[in-house]
Amino acid sequence: MDRFSESDMPTLQPRLRGAPPPVAMESLVTLDLADGLTVLVNDPQRHTDSVRVLSALLGRVDPAKVRILVATGTHSFPPAQQRRHEEYLSRGLGPVDIRWHDCRSESLVPIGRGSGAWRGHPWLLGNRPLLAIGSVEPHYFAGYTGAHKTLTIGCASFADIEADHAHALDPASRPCALDGNPVFAGHRRMVQSLQRERGGSIAAVNVVQVGGSIVAAGGGGPTEALDNVRAAAAATFVHHVRHPADALVLELSGPLAQSFYQADKAIKNNEWAVRNDGAIVLKAPCPDGVGQDHFMDLLRRGASLQACLDIMADRGYRLGDHKAVRLRALTDPDSRAVRVFAVSDGLSPADADVLGLTKAPSVSEALGMAGIAVGKDRVYRLLDAGNLCVLVNED
Repeated sequence: MDRFSESDMPTLQPRLRGAPPPVAMESLVTLDLADGLTVLVNDPQRHTDSVRVLSALLGRVDPAKVRILVATGTHSFPPAQQRRHEEYLSRGLGPVDIRWHDCRSESLVPIGRGSGAWRGHPWLLGNRPLLAIGSVEPHYFAGYTGAHKTLTIGCASFADIEADHAHALDPASRPCALDGNPVFAGHRRMVQSLQRERGGSIAAVNVVQVGGSIVAAGGGGPTEALDNVRAAAAATFVHHVRHPADALVLELSGPLAQSFYQADKAIKNNEWAVRNDGAIVLKAPCPDGVGQDHFMDLLRRGASLQACLDIMADRGYRLGDHKAVRLRALTDPDSRAVRVFAVSDGLSPADADVLGLTKAPSVSEALGMAGIAVGKDRVYRLLDAGNLCVLVNED
């Protein structure tokens, strides 16, 4: 059993300063709802309180004219999990038409022209107003999550998502960074293309959420809704430290702890806050194991960072390669040489070996294996680490 308390190591977590003020969700949506509404919501891998927003609209729109599109991106879910999510989304609405985006569907439609052109779900076009609902937290290569991603990458074709994620290898693609970030710039172009197709019939609502509490909410156009809550998201999820840590302990629960594919966001959001040759301990149950494993192919073939880069240069980028390359860049002894440990019953020893992780029975044993002494070395424990982001500001 882990023998740590808050007095043993500084514990960083989302900031909740008292009870958040009540949020008048209905005031955030200014669309004319007489002709109904198409609502875009996040899939079960994101803990977004979409129902809170939907409930605020019940008095303004005929539920029979509401349809809901689950923005899955490239994710897929078994029928039982889909049914549970649909039951959650339809609370208070009664029977409602709910569809799940399929990024490989042949029915996707072209949106826009030129550099902002992409293909998306057919419900994005037509006469019904669109409302995208998102939650805003730091994102390790897109800067921040939010309704702008629900509206675009969540509803785009596989080819568009793959092209978008290839920019995650750019050094400017960092958590909390929007200016100069090629991934965010791509999302903005996609939004602008859709806006030109539809005019002013697109709105977005973003919430900043910690567990079941909504700390802040903002509405407007897709990028305006992000601007309206970005400061609140940073105040909630971003911590600044003066010096890199010797070790980070990253603890996760909820949707981001279901698989390594999701839990890896905690590593990538915070990897720049640990020194080279330091240690990261990931504590997450991962009952679904690795989860989506398309990035594992490159890791199986490339045992070093250079080997992964050579393979990718030879065959081109494939979706998921950015996760593999960045993980090798973190752990390769010839790169940053950070030792990563997994305290996780769901990850098999074979999977951990491919990932370049060391399995450990507890946080204390992992730190001991890394030669880290709590109380002497600089160690930070992060709660809700998949949403948290620690940035080093040495000045």
